[in-house]
Amino acid sequence: MSVAPQQQVVAVYGGGGTFEADGLSQAFGGAAIFRNDATGAIFAGVWGARNASRFRREIREHMDVVLRREVPDARLVLWSAEGERPLQRRDGEG
Repeated sequence: MSVAPQQQVVAVYGGGGTFEADGLSQAFGGAAIFRNDATGAIFAGVWGARNASRFRREIREHMDVVLRREVPDARLVLWSAEGERPLQRRDGEG
């Protein structure tokens, strides 16, 4: 899995929908959204080796980034996958 701050992801793939994840979901057939409850920071990303590699490459092509091999201090709050209902909430809402 690879994730980036939400605003960077929206700048590359566009936003729309819940947590501005529609553009990312359309580009990859799914998306994962993480939120740090203490800070409110939101991260968006994709899973799978090919998707993650493409995601990192496309983010780097549009902006200078520092890649870190660590999990963000955040919990999974939404996910979507092709063939599934759009963006399943993990926090019991909606």
